Amino acid sequence: MRLKTELHRWLDPLISWTNGGHWRQAVKSIPDGEHLLPFDVPYVAQFASPERIVDYIHNDYRGLDDPRWHDFGAEDPEDYAFWAPRVCALACLKMALAAHTIASPTLWQLVQEGLDLNGYTVYGENGALIDEGWYVDAQIKLAARYGLRLTGYSYASPLGVAASIYAGKLVAATVTPEIGERTPQSRRYGGHLILVTGFRWQAGKPTAFRINNPSGRFKELQADAWIAARRFQQSYAYRFATFERC
Repeated sequence: MRLKTELHRWLDPLISWTNGGHWRQAVKSIPDGEHLLPFDVPYVAQFASPERIVDYIHNDYRGLDDPRWHDFGAEDPEDYAFWAPRVCALACLKMALAAHTIASPTLWQLVQEGLDLNGYTVYGENGALIDEGWYVDAQIKLAARYGLRLTGYSYASPLGVAASIYAGKLVAATVTPEIGERTPQSRRYGGHLILVTGFRWQAGKPTAFRINNPSGRFKELQADAWIAARRFQQSYAYRFATFERC
């Protein structure tokens, strides 16, 4: 697994450059300045208490102890405690629905619907914990249920992220969870999803990206958080998806 991760870390940027001629062409007309989506994107945290996310991640704070667990929509605190750390993709979908003024279900409803679509594997046939998902095919089907078209891009450079936002499309980018920390601290690759809602552009390249991070550890790294382009690229796993109305 470590070898596979390291291969992706080196190969993905190279392949994205080889495949990225259309993105480089698309960004040629972007003027210097700040470019934001022409609509608001309300923030949704994957945890019921956003102010406690740093405690969830670093201080062994338990979902069972969160007095706001019911805001997740679950009927049982144990369900909330298990799923809250695993729903970054669904929190991004919920934000996308709100941004496009589509009636938004609770995160618990999205969990149940996603499971019905075989979007997450908790246990294998032998009962062993697999803990893997949410699969892209299920995300596409789930988004379509609510009137959104989700289009995925692999081996896609950050220029593709900027070009998509400039075209008015909301972007969900795959990154390392540590993008939610004040300082980088991991060699992991991927594993987390955030929304990208804007960028700053200077001399033909992005200098920063504005994100909504469902598990940002601190308030300034949650809603409308500006991340330097260099740090974004260090965390970015060269995969993103766009949300549009069907």
